[in-house]
Amino acid sequence: MLGKHMRPDLGSGYPMGSCKEGLRQGRGRQGGFTLVEMLTVISIMSLLMVASNALFRTPGSRALEPAVRIARAIELARAQAVANNRSVAIRFDAQAPASRECVLRFLEDRPGQSAGQIKEFRRPERFQDIVIAKDLVIAPRRGQPDLAPPAPAPDPSSLHDLAPGESLVINSDGQVLLGTGTTGFPLAADQLVPLIQLGVQPTRAGQVVAAEQRDFAIVQIQCATGTARVMQP
Repeated sequence: MLGKHMRPDLGSGYPMGSCKEGLRQGRGRQGGFTLVEMLTVISIMSLLMVASNALFRTPGSRALEPAVRIARAIELARAQAVANNRSVAIRFDAQAPASRECVLRFLEDRPGQSAGQIKEFRRPERFQDIVIAKDLVIAPRRGQPDLAPPAPAPDPSSLHDLAPGESLVINSDGQVLLGTGTTGFPLAADQLVPLIQLGVQPTRAGQVVAAEQRDFAIVQIQCATGTARVMQP
């Protein structure tokens, strides 16, 4: 009986139920963003990222990624040759234009093996819609950082563009020579050339588009040391 009349005095004039409802609403407002708000923010950020990529894309952006992959593959092949004290070769197998594929094959020269028993020491690198082009020239640039440490401009007579049917042969000293032959291990040249360059140019359906003539990169190889650097126009 006594418990019925002993009720706390709220002093606010509002019923007990409305006070509890207000507390629940206050807690709900402090719970953070809703799912719809978060999705909206993520969508806006995605659109801004796409727009910034389109705005700051460089002319050689399609050629840069495969050129960097080729330079890295040359460095790894050189490390393989030095570590195992035997020659390796990188052969560029250009497929039919319809396939739009260029394949780099990595061969190892093991004594006692015949031409038909040459094995690949790593998986081939496959490239879609690129061509190893010749006679591409890097013009001097002003006010723009290079992709590699600054170096004197090479004498054009010291450059050798890799011709169709030629391979890169790396001996156990890490030096890069020209190789010939499409079956077995390529036959290495007797002398080093100072520089070898690989012009990497993207294609569309196997053809270089006129509007993308300046979209290329060059992998330049110092034959005496086996180092490779990537340059863009």
